[in-house]
Amino acid sequence: MPSYTLHYFNHRGRAEICRMLFAAAGVQYNDRRIESSEWDNMRSRFHGRSNIEMARVDYISDCFYDILDDYLRMYQDGNCRMMFQRSRDTNGSSEQRMRYRETCRRILPFMERTLEMRNGGSQFFMGDQMTMADMMCYCALENPLMEETSMLSSYPKLMALRNRVMNHPKMSNYLQKRCRTEF
Repeated sequence: MPSYTLHYFNHRGRAEICRMLFAAAGVQYNDRRIESSEWDNMRSRFHGRSNIEMARVDYISDCFYDILDDYLRMYQDGNCRMMFQRSRDTNGSSEQRMRYRETCRRILPFMERTLEMRNGGSQFFMGDQMTMADMMCYCALENPLMEETSMLSSYPKLMALRNRVMNHPKMSNYLQKRCRTEF
């Protein structure tokens, strides 16, 4: 039987529903509570070094989440369930496709300019430090690029950033070993 560990703050918060589901299912799990001091240390490694940097990482990540959310909506059925067994012919409704394209048209140029603001875009969104924002760029665009390999042709800095993330020693190792899934 698998063992589970739930990592969350020492509060009920968003994890409480998970704890209740484990209890209702009679599943044993390790409830790993993270204290504020531990979180501050963990967060600063990939979320910026100051409050301003953290806010910047958040807004950049949120922009990529917008792209990812609209992309995934194209692969939901009428009941909003993911169609994990999608075919390449199924690209969602034309309305969903148009919404996704408009989101990309609006966000990608802004992200390209945002990246260029630090060292001309030759490193990461926060300069020499890879953060969650850089990883989010990689993740949010992974599937869309499989379908439309030229989608970043007008955004060479973003494409180069994705390559830097992919070739980072720790990321490269993970990406080579990770479980292959469609989404």
